[in-house]
Amino acid sequence: MKQEITYDTLLEKIPNKYILTIAAGKRVREIVGGAPLLVKTNKKDTLVRKVFKEIVEGKLTYTEDEVLVK
Repeated sequence: MKQEITYDTLLEKIPNKYILTIAAGKRVREIVGGAPLLVKTNKKDTLVRKVFKEIVEGKLTYTEDEVLVK
C-alpha cells in the first residue's frame, strides 16, 4: 500500500514552506548528481516523491544556514 504524504506532514518536519521547497530542490539535484537514496522507494516514484519520503522519515533536516542529510 502506498504511503500518503501530505503537505501538512511535510510541514511538521520542515515548518517553513520556502525552506521546504529549497531543501527538496537541493536534494533532488544531489540525487540526479549521483547521491544515493536514503530510504527504500518504489521504482515508479518520482524524484520529488523520493525526497519527500526522506523528509517524512527524518533523513533530511535543515538548520538556519543549510540543509543536512543524515
